[in-house]
Amino acid sequence: MERSIKIMLLGISFMLIGLYIQGEPGIKLYGTEVIIVLFGFLLTVVGVFTKR
Repeated sequence: MERSIKIMLLGISFMLIGLYIQGEPGIKLYGTEVIIVLFGFLLTVVGVFTKR
């Protein structure tokens, strides 16, 4: 697997984790899940523009 695909998959997994945390009633992170989603988005964008 290429490195850029791995970076994009890692970013997507961070975004999904952030969405999962927002939907859970028992988990209270008070806004840090938005930071997790943004970090995942940034990783995905970096993965799109990375060559190998």
